[in-house]
Amino acid sequence: MATDVMKQNTAMQAEDKEPAQMSPDVPALAQQDAPALDHEEPFPAEWLGTNTSTLSAIERLKVAVDEETAKLEVREAVDFNGFSQRKNRGLLELTRAMRLTDGAVDPRVVPHLSGLRASLVKNQAALQIHLDAVREVSAIIARSIQEVESDGTYSIAGSSRSK
Repeated sequence: MATDVMKQNTAMQAEDKEPAQMSPDVPALAQQDAPALDHEEPFPAEWLGTNTSTLSAIERLKVAVDEETAKLEVREAVDFNGFSQRKNRGLLELTRAMRLTDGAVDPRVVPHLSGLRASLVKNQAALQIHLDAVREVSAIIARSIQEVESDGTYSIAGSSRSK
């Protein structure tokens, strides 16, 4: 019977307390009014002027850069004109989308831009390796052509033979 009285006292004390004081482990939810349907609040992607076109432009550009990098890394044939057009188009879309933000940058876009930057750095390194290899091969071919076509008349090695 004493336990029944204690339970009743505890229940009455709990009813008198605010919800946040009842259980310190569970935070009380603030009373919120349901948002009006006609209220024009921006979608999360449009916060601070950022619209979905900015995020989609970043993602499309990142996909194009990553695809080119992947092909370069596995030494697969690369359509440089096609990738150049895709990257140029992506840069144009991104530039236009960023102009719509009026200089206010949504902090949630920053990680996407950082990811794009990382992809661009990796792409630049892969392109530099490819370009260096092309330069070396073209230098070897140029030397071979010069050796085959030259009769040695004007070369340093050819002038020492005639003496």
